[in-house]
Formats: sequence, C-alpha cells, structure tokens
Amino acid sequence: MAAKRKTPSTKPTVEEVLNRPFPKQALKPLPHKRNGKGEPMTSITPIYVTDRMNEAFGIGGWQFEPEVISDTEKMVIVRGVLSIPSINARIVQFGGNDNRDRGDAYKGAATDALGKCCSYLGVGAHVYRDDEPSETEQLRKIVDKANVKKKKHQLNADIVKQLEERLGKHEEQANKLLEQSGWINDGDATGQTFRDLSKQRADEVLARPEDFLAAALNMP
Repeated sequence: MAAKRKTPSTKPTVEEVLNRPFPKQALKPLPHKRNGKGEPMTSITPIYVTDRMNEAFGIGGWQFEPEVISDTEKMVIVRGVLSIPSINARIVQFGGNDNRDRGDAYKGAATDALGKCCSYLGVGAHVYRDDEPSETEQLRKIVDKANVKKKKHQLNADIVKQLEERLGKHEEQANKLLEQSGWINDGDATGQTFRDLSKQRADEVLARPEDFLAAALNMP
C-alpha cells in the first residue's frame, strides 16, 4: 500500500511570524505596574523575543547593539539599536532597570530596549494592546464583512447575461417598471438598472420574463 503524501504547508510570512501572539508561558505579570485600566501590566520573557526574531529573520539575520548611557545608583539606562539588513530597518529605543545587582540591571535594561525595538515590528503587539486587534486588523474585518455582504447580494455573470438577453431590447421600459416597483433606485440608491437587482428579484423576473415584459411595455 502506497504511503500517503503529506500536503506541504504554507510557510508563514515574516509579518505573520512577527505578529503571532506569544503563548501564555512567555508572559509574566508585573503586579507593581498598572495600565490605564488599573490592571497589572505584563512583560514578555526575553528569550521568547529572541526566538521570534530568529524565526522571522534567521540566526545572524539581525543585530542588536546596546550602549549604557546612564549608570546611577537608582537606574541603569541603555540605548539599544536594532538592525535588520534584509528589510533595511534600523530601530533605536531606550531601556531601563533599577535592579540593585548591577549585572542584572545592565542585562534588564538591554532586554527592555530590545523588547521595545521589536515591538515596532509587531513582536508582542497583542500584549501592548491588551489582546485587542490592531486598527489594520479591525479595518480588514470590516472590509471583508462588507465584501461578503456585497457578494451575497450581487448577481453573478450568468444571471446578468440572462437578464440582458430577455430585457436588453426594452431596457428603458424594464428599468422604469422596476423603479416604480421599488426594486431598483430605492432610497438613496440612484443610477441602477436591472443588472443591479437582488438575486431574489432577478429570479422572480426570469421565472416569468414574458409577463414582466408585457407589463413593462404596457406602461404609460
């Protein structure tokens, strides 16, 4: 018995990899920090950010250069530069850490700057938006919904062709009857013809085209 061939899966785009939500184990609550809603903020475990960047651009496909620009007893501040040659990107951000252990403070400030740089590419964006969809995603859903609704009511080419074959020679009279019946140019709609009928109305016309034409031609 021949073995079944595996269907090759579609490789995700770089954008899809970067914007993919992190698993729960990658997130860490910060009880001492609150957002605008008064809820505890969430941080992303740094290794997950690094793994995501490697997945998107490959190991060695991106570089991050941290530079300590302030080192006081209270806070270490780092200036981080993220460079990605393949997309000609260079992002600069700043990170800080107040850990008393200076080694951990340097590391924390650098990873803070890295996380902020990567967020500009969409990494962990769902965390910063509290899992709310981005404006682009919201707009895409609205457009998709509108297209589905439009397609649902739009006549296909075959039905339009049938209408043209039966009504085309008397289009003016046919459109006049349809408009008086409220089937086209109703409400705010203008400039419609029998080609703009809903599928239900088109089916009604095509079910008895002779009767419809007779009524249209007998109009004053």
